[in-house]
Amino acid sequence: MKQINFIILAIIGLSLRLWLVPQWVDAMKAEDSAQFDQYAVNLTQHGVYSDDATANPAPNARRVPHYPLFLASVYKWAGCGNVRVVQIVQSVLDLITCWLVYRTARELFRDRLVGYWSYGTALIATPLVALTGYVVPETLATLWTTLAVFCALKACRDNRNIWFIGMGISFAAAALTRPALIALPVFVLPAFFLTPEGRRFFTLKRAALVVGCAALLFLPWVTRNMVSLRQFRVLASCWATPQDQAAAGYHRWLSTWTDSHAYNRPLISAVVGQGAGFKPDQLPPVEKFPDHAFDSDEEREAVRGLLRQVYAQMKLTPEIDAAFGKLADEKVGGHPVRHYIMLPVFRMLMLWAEPMGQWFVKAPARVVRYAQLINLAIVAFGFGGLWVIRRHWRDAAPLVLAMAGCTVAGALGCFCAAYVDPRTVAPVYPQMCIFASACAFHLTRAESPLKTSTEIYEPDYDRW
Repeated sequence: MKQINFIILAIIGLSLRLWLVPQWVDAMKAEDSAQFDQYAVNLTQHGVYSDDATANPAPNARRVPHYPLFLASVYKWAGCGNVRVVQIVQSVLDLITCWLVYRTARELFRDRLVGYWSYGTALIATPLVALTGYVVPETLATLWTTLAVFCALKACRDNRNIWFIGMGISFAAAALTRPALIALPVFVLPAFFLTPEGRRFFTLKRAALVVGCAALLFLPWVTRNMVSLRQFRVLASCWATPQDQAAAGYHRWLSTWTDSHAYNRPLISAVVGQGAGFKPDQLPPVEKFPDHAFDSDEEREAVRGLLRQVYAQMKLTPEIDAAFGKLADEKVGGHPVRHYIMLPVFRMLMLWAEPMGQWFVKAPARVVRYAQLINLAIVAFGFGGLWVIRRHWRDAAPLVLAMAGCTVAGALGCFCAAYVDPRTVAPVYPQMCIFASACAFHLTRAESPLKTSTEIYEPDYDRW
């Protein structure tokens, strides 16, 4: 495949994102899109980092700053609320991510064909395509995560400081875009101790270089929080909104059984609410909750009674929230193994098994089915690729550990977020695309594409 074919694929991928995706998605449909938009508007119009929809917004730190700053920069140039330009810029950033997928696959497998397959797979991957149309930080977080993994892979093989500088910057930028990605270096850096070259290259000075570069990116945010809020805060608040903070007990009860994004987020929005009051049809009956949400009929009746109180008072009072918290404590105390072991494992599976086609909310049913099939095929082939490289997985350790880290963070994050969000693993979908291509290579060539760690490494200077 020549360079012109590579560019043609990029044009097709960009056309898909710019022409079809805006017709298939609702850019502000995600539960946090309005909040990010409000941050950007306040930054543009008032110069204040806040999500308060008032004439004089007060500074806060409910969200980390990189995506609101990105939105504000777009709004400054194109006008507030210009979602179409946001979609165009995010589509271009996603193409850069796809190019990094190609470079990572070439670096890992030393085979041009696997690189092209990985690139093509990333161009049609449902999460990567769909999320470019939404006002959410996943496209930006995916770019930083993919860059961090690529730099880590290069640093394990090429003894140059530039890759360690890139790792530090990417790690920090990813965490300042999605707070859960703060765990990314915890999982990726151990990859250096799995190969002889990595152990030799990752010295104490190099570790200090990574930490120093990351600290430089965190410094403005931490300084701002100390000056404006009088607080030492590295990331964001535990709760995204005041309503969520006031419903800590209800969230804790949900976290004792939630295992899917399909139904639990509407239940959170209905009971916690986003405003001062509720509409009568917003409050769900007990029948809306799945059967596995209750351990007994007594718990079901207790929840029914609490929901009736919410309906009567038109808000979730502290007393009602405390009652939900008491129910949660009883569930955890009665079944600790299920709560701390079985439920997280099942959540990990659901993070990858969720039908990502649901993001195409305006698309025809046939398009949604095709998108779901593409997503499931990539995930199935991706896990097949992990099996193919199982004997030499240490050479692909940065990719494997990054995927494991995001999956574990998504599963365990439910203990505080109270719902399973498949967007948690979106930043590592590029790595899944690479392993899916490796599996396809194995099926067509009947051999593993991964070189053994004992072979002499030769730097790849072929940029295409």
